[in-house]
Amino acid sequence: MSDTKTDTAPAKNAPGEQLRRAREGYGWTLEDVAGNLNLTVEVVRALESGDRDALPEAAFVRGYLRAYARLMEIDENTVLAGSGVGSHESIGSVVPILGKDVFKPKKDRRGLKFSETKKASWKKPLGVSILVVMAVIAAWWFSGLLPTFKGLMDSSGKEKEPSGAISIPLNTQN
Repeated sequence: MSDTKTDTAPAKNAPGEQLRRAREGYGWTLEDVAGNLNLTVEVVRALESGDRDALPEAAFVRGYLRAYARLMEIDENTVLAGSGVGSHESIGSVVPILGKDVFKPKKDRRGLKFSETKKASWKKPLGVSILVVMAVIAAWWFSGLLPTFKGLMDSSGKEKEPSGAISIPLNTQN
């Protein structure tokens, strides 16, 4: 009889069981949890039942358990400790360890190229825009002056009276 008590005690402390009890305490369904975690109902069901065959790699399971524990406001470390998937310390690091001689001192480092181009990226369009505006103003200015100037001069360079034009004297005296 003592053997059955020890068999049932770990099942109550299993992470899936803790999460299931918390979910039922909140009154949530499997679909509610799956929607909040962006997982399928089958994955949430496998997390609660501890069915490792229906779950992906251990790294994903750790992330799912952490997210589920946060959602249920349970301490993630207690859930992960009972999960048996291990923590990142037990699986080792996948990042190579580099010596200090690999890194350059801060004064020798150059900035990233995209940050340099971002600073100068507004100067070129601004300069082109100013040139376009100046060209439009110059074209407007000269197009307004040239027809009247050409109309008053004949081919010999002498002024001629515009034909069909009515001359109205301006009274400049008040």
